[in-house]
Amino acid sequence: GESGQQKEGQPPKKKFLSLRNLYPKGERQVYLIDAMFAGNVGRYLNHSCDPNVFVQNVLHETHDLRFPSVAFFTCRFVRAGEELCWNYDYEVDSVPGRRIDCHCGASICRKRLL
Repeated sequence: GESGQQKEGQPPKKKFLSLRNLYPKGERQVYLIDAMFAGNVGRYLNHSCDPNVFVQNVLHETHDLRFPSVAFFTCRFVRAGEELCWNYDYEVDSVPGRRIDCHCGASICRKRLL
């Protein structure tokens, strides 16, 4: 077959590596919020180096600090129709061998996410 195509009878190649693989087994429990396949409207908020939204953990159904609800609040006036975006706040070079460039277009863009 052509390169890039999966072979018949084999499972599809994973596009993303699980973050759980970055932690040694048994060292600590890892809880992730991943809205790739399911989630609420927050999954449609994109990154910007100059965001108009910030994220806040909110405890309301449980007081277990491991399971907060994640709430989004505006940090400045947002006009009707303006895209809502927040700073993912990734640490550049924090994942060895992985680089993600930023294309947010902000005047203060860092040019890198990872």
